[in-house]
Amino acid sequence: MQEKDLESARPDETLDVQGEICPYPQIYARKKLESMASGRILEVLTDHPPAGEETIPGYCQEMKYPFVARKEGPVYRIKILKVGP
Repeated sequence: MQEKDLESARPDETLDVQGEICPYPQIYARKKLESMASGRILEVLTDHPPAGEETIPGYCQEMKYPFVARKEGPVYRIKILKVGP
């Protein structure tokens, strides 16, 4: 899936972790992704800049999960495509 396709794709699940600070947004996103089937899309909503800019994108890169992150006002919307097992 191309990045532009992921940007416009409808998420299968949404995880709202607004109000949570690191490391919790990344931990909750990881646990949610572990429970999802490959090929599904998770959208994470966070208002914690380190989570939106560093920890969640870093986790996606480490796991080789395609993702797109967009900031809308104070909220980061991160769409993650679960790939692999």
